[in-house]
Amino acid sequence: MNKKLSSKAVPSPALKRDFNLDLIRIIAFCFVPSVHFFLHGGFYSHDVSTDKMETMLFFRTLFLLCIPLFLLLTGYLQGNKEIEPNKKYFFKITKFLIPYLIIMLIDLIIIDEILTPMRPSAYPEYTMKNYVQNFTSFTHYSWYVEMYIGLFLLIPFLNMIWRNVKTKGAEIFLILSLVAITILPAAFNVFDFSKDSIMSVADTSNWKLWPSWWTKLYPITYYFTGACLARHKERFKINPFIALFIFLASWFGVGKFVIERMQDVKPSIMAFTDYNSPGIFLMGVTLFIFVNSIPFNRVPMFIRKFVGKLSDLTFGAYLGSWALDQLFYPIYFNKRTPVFEDRWDFYPFAMFIVVPTAFIVAYLTDLLYRTGKEIFNVKIRKKKAE
Repeated sequence: MNKKLSSKAVPSPALKRDFNLDLIRIIAFCFVPSVHFFLHGGFYSHDVSTDKMETMLFFRTLFLLCIPLFLLLTGYLQGNKEIEPNKKYFFKITKFLIPYLIIMLIDLIIIDEILTPMRPSAYPEYTMKNYVQNFTSFTHYSWYVEMYIGLFLLIPFLNMIWRNVKTKGAEIFLILSLVAITILPAAFNVFDFSKDSIMSVADTSNWKLWPSWWTKLYPITYYFTGACLARHKERFKINPFIALFIFLASWFGVGKFVIERMQDVKPSIMAFTDYNSPGIFLMGVTLFIFVNSIPFNRVPMFIRKFVGKLSDLTFGAYLGSWALDQLFYPIYFNKRTPVFEDRWDFYPFAMFIVVPTAFIVAYLTDLLYRTGKEIFNVKIRKKKAE
């Protein structure tokens, strides 16, 4: 009798996890190498003037939801917690920084030992100065780490603000105020009225119709939006078919707009397609709501555990994918498919190689990190015992 009671009182870790949120994190990661497929595959060197280029641009718009989904998830999971800003909390940042340092070291060793001899013109010989510079400059896809350090330090104080926003009206005004200063500039400041067509891609001579000084604060906008979705989770878990329709409608509308704006020019990350653009913000929120609304009640436990483990490895896989991209695309993939537009046909193959390999790198890094941490803890316990 006691055993039964104790087993109910202490549910397994897999049962505590939210399968929907684990799935969102994995989708967000898979979008990362998908975006980088275009970066390394020559996409940005060709005009948007063919059906295949339009299709690729349409999907690149979807894949840009990687960062918004990660930020929404952070707000969803952390925004409603009462976190005390103390040494214990701030020391937790080592959970991210140490794997970052390990993977960056692996990346730099790969460059120095493998890529430099193979492609000397692309990669100079690395010195200790180069190593230090890369660590402190947050190169190799790790700009997200640089951004997240600041967000991590602010989370306890952002949560204090959120806890004191106690009415629905105040919530709405907070979110709308942040959207106004971080998201809306990308809707108004992207037109160059000196050109013949208002839909022409704007350059530096475009008119500023909206204040844009605060646009770099967009991670906080996503964070509070995620916190709002969590506070009213039951209201936002709608019929999944309706949620899917809303998301697909937003993707179709934003995708067509982006294609229209970039006709006959080389694609790039313009203001209206960046992470703080209204279209990407709308798509990110609607995709998050859709995936979070799907009922996964009958998913077997072994799948829940596997997905949960993959979810935990996404940060390391994100960082580890840089070195894989340097090895895979210029050395193998692009040479095997020299005709640029043919590369899109092999996009699934590229993801089949890069995504699982990135998770393997992340798993080995996590194993190294946990082993080192355990050795360190054992030594500390021995010292205390002495």
